Amino acid sequence: MTRALIKALPIAMLVPLSVAVPALAQEGEDGAFDRTPQDCVVVASIDQTKAIDDQTLIFRMRGDRVYRNSLPRKCPGLARENRIAYETRVGRLCSIDTITVLERLGVGFTPGFTCRLGEFVPLSPDEIEDLETIAEGRQRAQSAAEATEVELDDEESEEAEAPAAPAVEDSANDAEN
Repeated sequence: MTRALIKALPIAMLVPLSVAVPALAQEGEDGAFDRTPQDCVVVASIDQTKAIDDQTLIFRMRGDRVYRNSLPRKCPGLARENRIAYETRVGRLCSIDTITVLERLGVGFTPGFTCRLGEFVPLSPDEIEDLETIAEGRQRAQSAAEATEVELDDEESEEAEAPAAPAVEDSANDAEN
């Protein structure tokens, strides 16, 4: 009896795998990607959120699903802070719900702007990569504006240290001449 259970176990383990492989192959064969927007997502399934800009949020779900949420209007501070809070009563976050930007204040946070969500649109892996590249480019552009110290050659440093004589126009002298 033990021997029959051991022989049956490998076959039982292969059955779920044999069902899953055709389903994966089927999605890849026809290239169909379900783009049907969702009104809601289950809060317990949200793994990570990321602000792309002040009007776009990415919701990474447990598993492999990723959604883009385009807010109906810009939400000031969303991209800069990249922190949100939301409150739900039914365990689902929906397009009729709102998010609040959490702004850093000293060692804590204070509520910022509150904005309404849009629909949750599924993203393909290529779209996710494109959006993340855009977000990284914005972060680099912001950090590129930071000042850095440079060393000047001897001639340049002498010119920088010597104050230039101010140009003064004497309109009274011009009028006499």
